[in-house]
Amino acid sequence: MRFIISELSYETPLVAGRFHYFRNGQPTGALESWRLTEAAEGYRFLRVDLDAREAPSGDSALFHMVLNALGRPERLSFRVFRPGYRLRGNVLFEQTQLTLSLEVNGERRDQELPVAAAAAFWFPATMGLSLLASLSADGSATPVVTLDKEDDFALFSTTLAVEAGEKELLSLPAGQFEAWPRTLRWAEQERTIWLDAEGRLLQAQRRDLVARQTRYLSYGRA
Repeated sequence: MRFIISELSYETPLVAGRFHYFRNGQPTGALESWRLTEAAEGYRFLRVDLDAREAPSGDSALFHMVLNALGRPERLSFRVFRPGYRLRGNVLFEQTQLTLSLEVNGERRDQELPVAAAAAFWFPATMGLSLLASLSADGSATPVVTLDKEDDFALFSTTLAVEAGEKELLSLPAGQFEAWPRTLRWAEQERTIWLDAEGRLLQAQRRDLVARQTRYLSYGRA
């Protein structure tokens, strides 16, 4: 697994895992490794390495998110790599504003986006969707912000609705789990995620593309 910021001696590992991506049941070559650690005063660091170098896209993306003791994001650093394309970005989270600093192939860009204080955020990776796990699943619209991959990862504001499904028994390479599906809908997009009893993400699906947890390790403190 590759890091933007390597783990430091004062971090305590909590959980880690790996998703493999399948299309129509066949592996795509893409995988996503992730780790969640804890630091002082309840702060947590979520690191994600989305590696599709062996997949048709050839893309790679690294994410490093800082979460406060309430589970709210405070900072996100990310890197994106593909042939002929390099992107470095940082998002700072304030109560009613997000500030994005980007460098795309050496060109600097900045964006400020006013947001509702209650707005949720996720980044474009399977583990990014885990940040939406605590949203109400009654179908009501919630203000959300994400990064738009089609627009050089600019901040994108919309509303999202979550609907709950019936409990399932989910068989994965990482084991067998009781899982609760959630359908997420926003801006003509739809994803389905499956969560375990503690709200951790086990599987995600977009049309015929499925990310399945193939390795799951808990250190007993999450």
